[in-house]
Amino acid sequence: MDLASKLQLIDLRSTFLTGHPQRAAALRQFHRPVLPTATTSLKTAPFCSLSPKTSAKLHAVAVETAETEVKEEIESLFSSNSESEVDYKRFNKQSGSGASSVSSGIKLENISKSYKNVTVLKDVSWEVKKGEKVGLVGVNGAGKTTQLRIISGLEEPDSGNVIKAKPNMKISFLNQEFEVLGSRTVKEEFMSAFTEEMQVAERLEKVQKAIEKSVDDLELMGRLLDEFDLLQRRAQAVDLDEVDAKINKLIPELGFQPEDSDRLVASFSGGWQMRMCLGKILLQDPDLLLLDEPTNHLDLDTIEWLEGYLQKQDVPMVIISHDRAFLDQLCTKIVETDMGVSRTFMGNYSDYIISKAEWVETQLAAWEKQQKEIEQTKGLINRLSAGANSGRASTAEKKLEKLQDEEQIDKPFIRKQMKIRFPERGRSGRSVVTIKNLEFSHGDQMLFRNANLMIERGEKIAIIGPNGCGKSTLLKLIMGLHKPDRGEVLLGEHNVLPNYFEQNQAEALDLEKTVLETVAEVAEDWRLDDIKGLLGRCNFKANMLDRKVSFLSGGEKVMPC
Repeated sequence: MDLASKLQLIDLRSTFLTGHPQRAAALRQFHRPVLPTATTSLKTAPFCSLSPKTSAKLHAVAVETAETEVKEEIESLFSSNSESEVDYKRFNKQSGSGASSVSSGIKLENISKSYKNVTVLKDVSWEVKKGEKVGLVGVNGAGKTTQLRIISGLEEPDSGNVIKAKPNMKISFLNQEFEVLGSRTVKEEFMSAFTEEMQVAERLEKVQKAIEKSVDDLELMGRLLDEFDLLQRRAQAVDLDEVDAKINKLIPELGFQPEDSDRLVASFSGGWQMRMCLGKILLQDPDLLLLDEPTNHLDLDTIEWLEGYLQKQDVPMVIISHDRAFLDQLCTKIVETDMGVSRTFMGNYSDYIISKAEWVETQLAAWEKQQKEIEQTKGLINRLSAGANSGRASTAEKKLEKLQDEEQIDKPFIRKQMKIRFPERGRSGRSVVTIKNLEFSHGDQMLFRNANLMIERGEKIAIIGPNGCGKSTLLKLIMGLHKPDRGEVLLGEHNVLPNYFEQNQAEALDLEKTVLETVAEVAEDWRLDDIKGLLGRCNFKANMLDRKVSFLSGGEKVMPC
């Protein structure tokens, strides 16, 4: 194609680049400073006097250096051959499906994983297919998050395979820490989900400017027009023109108002920031969605919204949660991981509880029956091992060997329920906490105005409300960690000893100390055996007591607190 034809095809004033203010704003985030131009001059120090000849030489060097930098900048705009080849394959939709034994979703096959000689997973096998929402359950430290990290490629298994329906599968991971930037607006935060699209838009803008400056160099202009054509085809392949429409459609679906688009992310509570993270993931059109404790720190209204929103999604999901009601509402299948082994149960969490009890009963009966058969076979061998019955004894020995090796039934592991017993104290007075005419503000936000509350002995009170309304603040006021602006917060006068377990208690732990050292440090009056017994009731085995806190799972770190 000649140069005139290329110019006719490309409109340098196209709204594709200039007509979207939101796109322009997003581009400014990713835009790097432009390198010096040929007009750059060399400034000399005021005390230095140079001859005209020297000044001319320095000026020539400065111009030559600037021109070299400009040329290097222009050359950086061109795609490499390998990049062009990748783009060509994408434009022509020639992505291979890959050999796999799953038609959709993903499959874990005989996955094993150990840390510091401690086996976390052994021969774990299960799968999630299109339309399924799998709940991953198990005690703290069972390896649930490890499985998600292996699926997403953040960790490698020691052995086994992760089989994907297609090699270029998009896997999105919503973890417990919401990754948002408070200085962005809501619209800009959603724009950041389109990393590749924004990179293409930025390059298109740079190439367009370079074309406008290359009117005196037809050869360079021809190369730039070729690059512009390639980038336009790449923009079409990634649906760059649909970015705004996708975001504008999603914002109200997530519960945001149109005017929220220009508000800063920092002005929203954790629950709303979770919606932003989920929205960014869904904008990437994932083939598999991994959710690790998505309901942590969310208020009841937001949890209900999340349940309803996820129910409408067709993308297959794997969900880790200790919220039984949440798992009941969403899951179509439960995968339990216990003692490093996984088992799959169809249905939601309530169905799993029933099916698990039935499985334990059946497995225990089969194990007891086999143990009885083994004992009978051993007795038969003892009776027949002498004299003329030695041949029959040999047959019985082969049967015993087969029972103990090939057909051995494992006794189902029945985990003891954790029991927590608070040390007994003397009976308190009737009045435990009294709040009178409480007023308290956080910055410009009034959290409590003329609040009154009476808590009496024996009462168990739930404090509920939306994120940011002051629930945790109220507890801190009762503990004396905050002082009221007005009013009184009074503890009962007779035998009232307050204590406080806060949301992020585990973050204050010393990661280099062992589990036993962490608890012994605050239990000065306890005997060592009593501390070990307490940790045992919290499901810490003897071989875990000398493990550093840094090697514990998120849930396990809470226990020593």
